[in-house]
Amino acid sequence: MNRLRDILLVALLLLATLLVSTPTASARVRTTLPDTLSRSYRHTEAVKRLAIYRDTTEARRLWHEIIAEDSTYAPALYYLSNIENDPMTEIRYAHRAFAKDSTNKWYTENYALKLIDAGLYTRAIPIYRRLMRLDPKNVQSYHALAIIYGGSGMPYSAISVLDSAELRIGYNHYLAEIKQQLLLETHQYDKAIELGIKRSEEFPYDKGARTMLAIAYDIAKRDSLAEATYEEVYRLDTTNVKSLITIVDYHRSRNNVDKMLRYEGYIVRCKGLSASDKIKRVESYISNDKVYAKNCLRIGSIIQLLAIEHPNNREVVNLYARHLIAGGEAQMALDYLRGHLRSDDTTAEDCIYLLGLEQYLEREDLLAEDLKWSLERFPDNISLTLFLAYQQADKGDYKGAIKTYKQGIKSATEDKVRSELWGYIGDTYHQMEDSKAAFSAYRKALGFDADNILVLNNYAYFLSLEDRDLEEALRMSARAIAIEPNNATYIDTYAWILHRLGRNEEAKQYMRQALSLSSQRDASLLAHYGDILWALGEEFMAETYWQKAVERGYDKDEMETHIQTIKHSER
Repeated sequence: MNRLRDILLVALLLLATLLVSTPTASARVRTTLPDTLSRSYRHTEAVKRLAIYRDTTEARRLWHEIIAEDSTYAPALYYLSNIENDPMTEIRYAHRAFAKDSTNKWYTENYALKLIDAGLYTRAIPIYRRLMRLDPKNVQSYHALAIIYGGSGMPYSAISVLDSAELRIGYNHYLAEIKQQLLLETHQYDKAIELGIKRSEEFPYDKGARTMLAIAYDIAKRDSLAEATYEEVYRLDTTNVKSLITIVDYHRSRNNVDKMLRYEGYIVRCKGLSASDKIKRVESYISNDKVYAKNCLRIGSIIQLLAIEHPNNREVVNLYARHLIAGGEAQMALDYLRGHLRSDDTTAEDCIYLLGLEQYLEREDLLAEDLKWSLERFPDNISLTLFLAYQQADKGDYKGAIKTYKQGIKSATEDKVRSELWGYIGDTYHQMEDSKAAFSAYRKALGFDADNILVLNNYAYFLSLEDRDLEEALRMSARAIAIEPNNATYIDTYAWILHRLGRNEEAKQYMRQALSLSSQRDASLLAHYGDILWALGEEFMAETYWQKAVERGYDKDEMETHIQTIKHSER
């Protein structure tokens, strides 16, 4: 920008000289008309258009007109290289200006920068070397060439360039930092440390220099010096977030949890980091079960600090509540969450989390009150509607639950949601032992979503229990398995339908697969397998699996009745 201002000033002075000539004070004023066809005049006009009027289009037109007459007119080529929209076109113009006058520092530097911007680093190297010869004290040239060499996998060449810079212009703090990084990269730790000490002494309050020295000590495995230097970095600025994060990372790499958490506490107090970023950092400790279990109190104190710094941040509120629950303070978490329930930023998910906690603690009084408020606040929220319906069904109010589900269907905006709600209605009717209404609801659910996997499985299974439409039930069950092939419950349903169809050999194979996938070896699966084995004449193994089912929680009396029913049916 300064260069452009200087050019403009010269151009304006030239223009003034062309327009008005005053030989002597007493001479008569003589007007000289400018040669508007000359390249210098048009170039000056283009500069004015660009710098004063911001008229890039007219300036470009004038410069293109000039180079059409003289393709080697360097000033026009130089300016065109900076206003064209295509990088390769700009490079071509910059190269032509440079080729016309390779001793011009501006043209040379401009061409080098254009090559760098285009990622043509190899082509830029000789240009920067020429620039270093043209201006041996230009720090930027040494810097650029060192970066090119370093980024091209030639760190020793980069160090050589920086050594040359130090010989020509003396010590430069900025270039010394790059050199220190390169020395570390090439495992020249002693030299890197020596340079780091020099930089720290030269600028004792430079946190970056002190941090680089600490990193050098760390890489060189001089742990005590590294830790001491990091302490110095902290004392230089106790609120610098970047430095604190670097120190935390250092102690984490050394598995020094105590100091890591101490500095993490300092980060939480800092104003230079957003609440969401602080939360992410704290959650990284909570998600590590081993670290959290061993340092629950220390991490809890950090979360408390976070809650103090951001008392009304909803994410912080939920994080602190989770910590309280993990520490066995569920009632305290409940009181804390209720204190923030009616905040402006409370979401339906926040309400459901609180309601779930109240349900767990069996606080029916609070649950009823807060559920009522939540539904008034979020009347169209499907999740809250489902929560209410679950509550009603759990208390035996099946008709009330069905009514709530149907209200949810009216406010649902997606067929997938409507399908889920009709599926829940079908399940509720099944609990009421109203098969006709249940099957009707299931059909409506599949009408909205033919791949509703829960409905496919439940509808198929309940049909099999009544020996109704078994081929259709088998088709639906097969579809459920196709969607989720490793689900033990869905495979159990398929095997059971095969059993009801008398295809017991097939049923046995599928049931074995279901049992292998069931990590808990569910009691109902064991009972079904026993039934299939009995049907195949494997009576001893059938009774063994029935017994296993009882051991896994199947009601003993119910099992006994079931076995007797099977045995009597064969007579």
